[in-house]
Amino acid sequence: MTMLTRKFAGALLVLSLAAATQAQEADEAGTAPEQPVVAADNATIEEVVVIGRYKAAATDIVSERMDASVPVDMLDAEAIGRVGDGDVAAALRRVPGLTLAQGKFVYVRGLGERYSSTQLNSAAVPSPDLTRNVLPLDIFPADIVDALTVSKGYSPELPAAFGGGNVNIRTKRVPEDIVLGLKIKSGWNTNHSDDAFTYSGGDDDKFGDDDGTRELPDALQTAISTYRGSFSPGNILEVLRQDGGFHTIEEAEAVNRQLATELNRNIDVRDKDLPADIGLEATGGYRWFLGENWEVGFLALGAYDDNWRNRERVNRRINLPDSDFSETQRTVRSTSLTGSLSLGVRFTEDHEIGTNSMFIRNTEDEASVSRTCGQGQFNDCADPTSPAQGRINELRFEQRELEVNQISGSHTLGDATLDILGDSFSWLAPLRDLEYTWYWSDSQADTDIPNEVRMESLDSLDPATGAILNTRIRSTLTAGRYTFAELEDEVESNGFSATYPIYGNGWDLELAAGYDYVRKTRFFEQITFGLGSTDAGFNTVSSGTPSEVFSDANILDSSTGLQVALNIGQFGEESYAAAQINDASWAKFDLLLNETWRIAAGVRYEDFVQVSVPLDILTFGQPRVAATPQEIADGVIADDEYYPSLAVTYIQPGFWSDEFQLRFAWSETVARPDIREVTESIFIDPLTEARVQGRSTLQSSDVTNYDVRAEWLWDSGDSFSVSLFLKDIDNPIETVQGGASEDNILFSFVNGESGEIYGAEIEWLKGLGSLSSALEGFYLAGNATFSDSDLELDRAVPGAASITNDSRRLTQHSEWVANLQIGWDSPDAKHAATLVYNAFGERIFFAGVDGNDDAFEQPFHSLDFVYSWYPTENLTVKVKAQNLLDDELEIEQDGSAGRVTVIEQNVGSTFSIDLKWQL
Repeated sequence: MTMLTRKFAGALLVLSLAAATQAQEADEAGTAPEQPVVAADNATIEEVVVIGRYKAAATDIVSERMDASVPVDMLDAEAIGRVGDGDVAAALRRVPGLTLAQGKFVYVRGLGERYSSTQLNSAAVPSPDLTRNVLPLDIFPADIVDALTVSKGYSPELPAAFGGGNVNIRTKRVPEDIVLGLKIKSGWNTNHSDDAFTYSGGDDDKFGDDDGTRELPDALQTAISTYRGSFSPGNILEVLRQDGGFHTIEEAEAVNRQLATELNRNIDVRDKDLPADIGLEATGGYRWFLGENWEVGFLALGAYDDNWRNRERVNRRINLPDSDFSETQRTVRSTSLTGSLSLGVRFTEDHEIGTNSMFIRNTEDEASVSRTCGQGQFNDCADPTSPAQGRINELRFEQRELEVNQISGSHTLGDATLDILGDSFSWLAPLRDLEYTWYWSDSQADTDIPNEVRMESLDSLDPATGAILNTRIRSTLTAGRYTFAELEDEVESNGFSATYPIYGNGWDLELAAGYDYVRKTRFFEQITFGLGSTDAGFNTVSSGTPSEVFSDANILDSSTGLQVALNIGQFGEESYAAAQINDASWAKFDLLLNETWRIAAGVRYEDFVQVSVPLDILTFGQPRVAATPQEIADGVIADDEYYPSLAVTYIQPGFWSDEFQLRFAWSETVARPDIREVTESIFIDPLTEARVQGRSTLQSSDVTNYDVRAEWLWDSGDSFSVSLFLKDIDNPIETVQGGASEDNILFSFVNGESGEIYGAEIEWLKGLGSLSSALEGFYLAGNATFSDSDLELDRAVPGAASITNDSRRLTQHSEWVANLQIGWDSPDAKHAATLVYNAFGERIFFAGVDGNDDAFEQPFHSLDFVYSWYPTENLTVKVKAQNLLDDELEIEQDGSAGRVTVIEQNVGSTFSIDLKWQL
């Protein structure tokens, strides 16, 4: 981002908003991964045999879940490791009612990512995703996780942006004992082949970092300012004549051609044999005891992963699927680097301060070749006597980074503290067990996409064999399109809370109150260059690869007519600046009566403001805001509301189980439009390759939540729960198809009149040894969600006039979600195996228009197998097989041509092996 843009956008947002932060109390530190149990007495050995590794961990999780005042679901490090998921997004698929979209966004109870919030150690963090300000969860490796908490019932200490739920990622903290471990892993995917693609990148690509090979050249950055945002020969001539001398249009054209040579044209796509996946990880931690009262410690983790994947995708136009389609073969190299350091100090059992610093880099380097018919404003396949097909070569290097620094503290006026203070502070005794917690978090997400290239050409085919006879670069001014994009997203948050317990005869009361403050700023800048020619002389040099056609000699030769054009974006003003502030305070009480009834109620107040404005960064001499004052005002979201909640729990041990709870929960929350969705800017969705345009008139959605959950827990570790839920939504935000052009479709957003989602969840964990001695060590675990939803749309709402179905299900809602695990733990605790199944029902991907039906993402059935061997107390060997059914992503839509698979993409099956040593 240029300095001028930074200063302008920063000044604009400072005038529009104040600064702030929000999050909740940091969770307590977790413990190191559990080691194989080696017991000296038979009783302990028997417990290990009966409960097993997974069931022992699951018992702890269920106990913590039942201690919560509202319905929650949890996964800990042991459970995640058991099923072999590599990142947080994949792990959350195992939670009841959760599904995964685009491999990184979690949908809770069939509601899209906009209806949920995500926190890291109870603090807000920014998003490196270009298309949303929702945090993509695939960037977090599973190895840093101590536990994942999904709150499905609302409580006032949580952000009010809570529709489906809140996901809190609790990272590992300072261990209680020494931790030292090394892990190496490798694997491959069934789509590995010798027909993969690559290109000439930089020397640091293996670390997921561009070394400058792809960056915007200094000469072009200077020229943008010199020629005031336009590289047209006419404009260049005007600038040249400002020196008072005599200049010709030929001279200006020569300047343009010279600027064109600054673009990186070493972009030929070539074949590559894919290597095996590789991963490395090292962890180390220790806690020192200094005297009787002081403890200090640390935990450090470093990880590296590098893998290549082939992906084949087909896109079809709904009304002409046989003649208007594209077939794309992509090769994606994914590289991730993770480093984290946690420090902690504890004074007695009453006071603890901890820090968490984290750096995550997640880079995807993609080379693809698309063969098109009828797309891109061409009609390549219409004439069978002159067979031809379009070809689009694309390169995309997306480098996402997240830096987080957090510090939190917990202080209790406990017995140890009162003893140290002595009689001089005896007046504090009535405040015994008063707890005060605080936190501060500063984080920044950066996404850099340098030199994204799209090159359009035309293949001439042999009518008899279909072999490619000749490839020519298309004769257009944008045959080569170079895009440079950069995103900066910063979040600073802080807060505190106080909790005070009061103990009576037959009742316990806990009073709590707190404050959260979040300040978020987000800048996005994009510049696009076009390279090409429409002159007849270009046809003499247009055959060959891009590097051959766009050589220095050809560009500088005036007879070819080659020139570079400068645009602010592919479709208009795509750059923008945005900011949020959220100033929140809350209070609640938690009352326990006779160990039978528990009543928790409270309220949260949020003063929320969000502004987002499109920018024309190529404008000089006038304001760069690409919107009228009224359009800016329309896009401002200002909420000043109270969000209440109530939870009632009935506790009755011995009712069909050793522990039983029946919960009722009610709350009012909100779902707000995404920053990107309230600007009129147009951006590209990376999954569908469709254009997506925001709408400044979007309103927030008010959500009323109702939950009932019954939970049974047995001392053996078995558990069972059933839940009912209902959510009423006012002004739900929906994705609709907003039209189409010859080269792509357009999505937009509208507010519906009303919506609701309702359903039931069941979850269970059962040891099978009680059924037969032959099943000793086996267990069956799973969950299922069955739900339905209703949406009412008003066609009079802007953007909704052409919608086909004004009464339907909510977008992204699945009527059913299922997870099933069959596991086995050997009697000697040296072997463990798990078969894991996950699937979801079809869900609306986007709403259809102009008589076309809604597009449905089809069910995806995932079957994974994980085997773990513990040959020694310190060594673990893990073998994983994922997507054994080799299912594919498919999106279907009904139109005039019948039911059409408008998008299909293969995933492949992955096989891997991990070797881990831990002290």
